[in-house]
Amino acid sequence: MTPEDAVISGDAVTPRAARHRVLVTGIGVESCAGGTPDELWDALAAGRPAISPLELEGPLPCQVGGVIRGFDPREHMSAQQVRRTSRFQQLLFTAAMKARDDARLRTAPGALYVGTGGGGLDETARLVTVLNRSGWPRMDRLGLLRLLPNQAAGLVAQELGVTGPVLTLSTACAASTDAIGAGLRAVRDGTADVVLVGGVESWLDIPALASFRLLDALSQRPAAQAALASRPFDRDRDGMVPAEGAAVLVLESERSALRRGATVHGEVLGAASTCDAHHPVAPRADGAVAARAIELACADAGLETAAVDLVSAHGTATPQGDRAETAAIKRAFGAHARGVAITAPKSVIGHACGASGILESVGVLRAIREKYVPPTANLRNPDPGCDLDYTPLVGRPAPIGVAVKQNFGFGGHNSAVVFGAA
Repeated sequence: MTPEDAVISGDAVTPRAARHRVLVTGIGVESCAGGTPDELWDALAAGRPAISPLELEGPLPCQVGGVIRGFDPREHMSAQQVRRTSRFQQLLFTAAMKARDDARLRTAPGALYVGTGGGGLDETARLVTVLNRSGWPRMDRLGLLRLLPNQAAGLVAQELGVTGPVLTLSTACAASTDAIGAGLRAVRDGTADVVLVGGVESWLDIPALASFRLLDALSQRPAAQAALASRPFDRDRDGMVPAEGAAVLVLESERSALRRGATVHGEVLGAASTCDAHHPVAPRADGAVAARAIELACADAGLETAAVDLVSAHGTATPQGDRAETAAIKRAFGAHARGVAITAPKSVIGHACGASGILESVGVLRAIREKYVPPTANLRNPDPGCDLDYTPLVGRPAPIGVAVKQNFGFGGHNSAVVFGAA
């Protein structure tokens, strides 16, 4: 067996010919741009920011965010489930039920992989408030179950009867991208015919926002400029805009999808992860290890980086992050970096931390299907250090066959997934 005929998966070597194609057959979304893939895509394709003023009690560390308005978990949950769960669990649950319904699944998935950065950060803040005001006896006895990061996945598993692996990944802002990679390997290697992969984040509370503010990571744009706040790769960017959200994809082997007559939204071709091993929050300025994640994901897909038509950037709008990502793209794509189309979805939907990768992957799948590059909103004054084609302000038609979704997180986590047309 030659290296060209095999792929390394853990310690095993799987012949490429024996690998199953991995198709996306269901999508569920809860985002500040809307609760359906169509609504999310419409905002991304139009470059229409879904950022609004935050409405929280007390002095705000940040004035704007990607808030999900009108969310009602009772559309998919019982009254008892709603009472016993926190917002991050409800967001993931409803996205999972939407994905199940979209895929028309009638049997339990074989596995579930979920990425989240903080889990129940909002619930932790609530419990601390009660503790400070009334003491621990007044705290909710179910509070622990509302804040543990794995409980959202456990709730979905219980509802759907998932008795295979149910794993929660916490690799900061790369978490749900890593979850897609885990699901890809499970289906491709034959561990399961159908898996769910997801991501969720609910962190629009003052303690969480204050923590990021103290790291100088959040935009300080006033509420009146909410739509202008997220400015990836722009010279006038001043930090990320926080957002909440969740998304779930159904990944399915080709044989299972054909047997069920499933609708196919796209294909997952490859994935990889690396770690900078450099700094708790700052990326490597040269982008070398992040570039390696992109290169490895393309190699896992059996493709050269020159075959990539679209890059969906992490694009946090932090000064260090955007420049490091530009360096990573240049390293990974070489001469092709000047020709590949790039879009920064956080300019529209903000930064949903651990959920960002999978929410943005929904946009990637639609970009491939529609053959259209969504614009990077608010990119009016490009940073001279960010000098690639980030599709400023106006999207454009393009023959997109292969796209990369890349995300990078605190702790030096780098993750990339390669998508293709089905």
